[in-house]
Amino acid sequence: MTNIDLYRKDGFYTGFKSIGHAEGEFDRIVCSSISTLTQTLYFTLINKLEIEEKDIVDTQGDGLLIIKIPDEKIYRKREIQTCFEFMITGIELINKAYPEYLTLKIMEVQND
Repeated sequence: MTNIDLYRKDGFYTGFKSIGHAEGEFDRIVCSSISTLTQTLYFTLINKLEIEEKDIVDTQGDGLLIIKIPDEKIYRKREIQTCFEFMITGIELINKAYPEYLTLKIMEVQND
């Protein structure tokens, strides 16, 4: 099972944690879809919105991707929120089609 926690502070998405692997008949479809969406967010922030890599805290590993944008001046930008919403829409669609492979939670954070 893949668990995705979306981090939100004061109504703004600040990052996410995606951990685990889907297991079962459609595991490759689910895992590759989630990876595509989460990595697209990361590289869009850097390559298209020109956010400095140093301004994004990331942790990567086998079945793990954590992205955090700790600077309020950055994560409050509308373009960044639109990118998060795009990724979330895709993940919600995957979750609707394959609910036994994925959990999705929104975590309200107070401090980073």
